[in-house]
Amino acid sequence: MQQDGFIKARPTGVAALPTPLSLSKWQKFPSGSYNAITDVPGLKVGQVSYKQDGSEKIRTGVTAIVPDAEALTNGKGNLANTGFRASSVCLNGNGELTGSSFINEFGVLNGPILLSNTRAVGALHSGVDDYFEKHYPGQWTCQLPVIGECYDNYFSTTAKNVIPPSAAEEVIQQAKGGPVLQGQVGAGTGMRSFEMHAGIGSSSRRVMVDGKVYTIGVLVNMNHSKLDDLNPEFRKQMESRFGPLDALKIKDDRDGAHAKQTPTPRQGSIQVVIATDLPLNNKQLEALAKRAGLGIGNTGSTMATSSGDFATAFSTANPVPMGNDVPAIEKSLELHPDALNPIFKAAVEATTEAQGNALVASHS
Repeated sequence: MQQDGFIKARPTGVAALPTPLSLSKWQKFPSGSYNAITDVPGLKVGQVSYKQDGSEKIRTGVTAIVPDAEALTNGKGNLANTGFRASSVCLNGNGELTGSSFINEFGVLNGPILLSNTRAVGALHSGVDDYFEKHYPGQWTCQLPVIGECYDNYFSTTAKNVIPPSAAEEVIQQAKGGPVLQGQVGAGTGMRSFEMHAGIGSSSRRVMVDGKVYTIGVLVNMNHSKLDDLNPEFRKQMESRFGPLDALKIKDDRDGAHAKQTPTPRQGSIQVVIATDLPLNNKQLEALAKRAGLGIGNTGSTMATSSGDFATAFSTANPVPMGNDVPAIEKSLELHPDALNPIFKAAVEATTEAQGNALVASHS
């Protein structure tokens, strides 16, 4: 479909990864049914891609992680008037995650999380505002959209923003549960890591707590590091499947003028979203988000100074009613601190594998 001089492409990627990288060295917990963030009940993912060939190549898109607030509150709330316990951490700050200050001040995520490229942040910020005003007029309490960016200049011109504000509504409305498209799709369409194609990756782990099974799901938009940094075990398994990785190193697909402006693309970034149905408070979620750094390190990344590395963790348990007419005192369950260590391990595993899945999907 032609729109505003560029092509909106149907998202394509790998939805099921029957043979992801073997991570037996790290994996101690089973994966969920889809091995994706959507294994967490009540979570949906939407993706829109934009592509154009010619003098200005475009390879970009949007990915949304959307809590199904109606389902998670048994119809008592909606996406506008419901919050979810959350925390966000900046592991290296050469990037942007809007709305993170509100998340950390109030310990609540109120709305979807959108991921895209650097130039699209403003348009999507406005687009989320438009979406809530259209569908929930006067109900949205936060009014601070959560937009995370990675810089896709190696495959896509960044001389102008090509993503319209309306993409926010589109990606939220078409979000669904089930298998998640991974690789060069949505926000990952123009991303690269370890000098190879990369982008969206997802994974999940199931843990037993007090006799009940809970899920930790992770979605990443992966756009970091050099090939020489890649974990040797990752490299060995990638080469056994795809051949010598030096042959997979990406070539500069940008138009000549833009390539001259930024002759050496930077090593950044990665956005990590961790979701769970475990009842965690915002301090515990902060600790959980920090563990994303260990999963990033497992791939070999050292989070270069030019990289923007962010992690957001939220819980779908104990939805928080928001607005003027809400109880003054909240009652909720929360996990005992002594039970956190297995949860941390599961999050590290899922973050590690999500990155491996992004690489595999991008070359499958």
